[in-house]
Amino acid sequence: MRPRRIPAALAAALLLLLLPVAARARAPRALRLEAGDVFQGMLEALDKRAWTQADVVKTEAVQGSAKAPGVTEGHLVSGGAGRARLVITSPSPGLIVADGKRLWVELTPVEQVMRYDESTLAATGNFFLDLASSIRHYAKASVKRRFRPGDDYDDERVSALEMAPLHPGQAGFERMRVWVDDHRWVVLRVQMEYGGTLSDIRFRNIQVLSGRALRADPGQALDKGLFNYQPPKGFEVFDLGL
Repeated sequence: MRPRRIPAALAAALLLLLLPVAARARAPRALRLEAGDVFQGMLEALDKRAWTQADVVKTEAVQGSAKAPGVTEGHLVSGGAGRARLVITSPSPGLIVADGKRLWVELTPVEQVMRYDESTLAATGNFFLDLASSIRHYAKASVKRRFRPGDDYDDERVSALEMAPLHPGQAGFERMRVWVDDHRWVVLRVQMEYGGTLSDIRFRNIQVLSGRALRADPGQALDKGLFNYQPPKGFEVFDLGL
């Protein structure tokens, strides 16, 4: 039996699987960081995080369309090792949980659950709950450059990095942009352009904990059951084989 049609707002929430990067020790700052410095700083911070929490607001718009952009809001907790929990609060309630092996997408209004294989998603670059693997995937055959962050940001504190694929038709996306606070090394915003669609994701109220800080204070560990998931009774479960 095939799943019923998923509401567009809930389907769009699947793209809201991006994490802010965790903090690392502050490095000496040059007058102007190079693109490679920003790129490596993000990856090092991601690899060293213990957990990350943030409120997330995603806007998705079809370029050239008069239709109002879709807006999705939620709260994200990432525990590393492929584990994350995203509670979607608007426009409709929903839940996305990655337990380290599978990705569960709970569509509460239609009482359905979609199940994906994490390793398969990661291999295609489509497992955005693990931002480090996604950045590495999209950077493989891309040109990286710095650009001015814009008037919304302090360019003495925020670096902006763009990754543009050498062969967009093969890569499946046209451009990825990331805004990062390069003092704390946390990602503030991510944009992705693909197939005429622009997804713009902003992170707010960001909290991060490094592995070193967790070892010094184990009491800051996340609840061990936070990333466990069991489909609610009566919900249909569809294994999408991805």
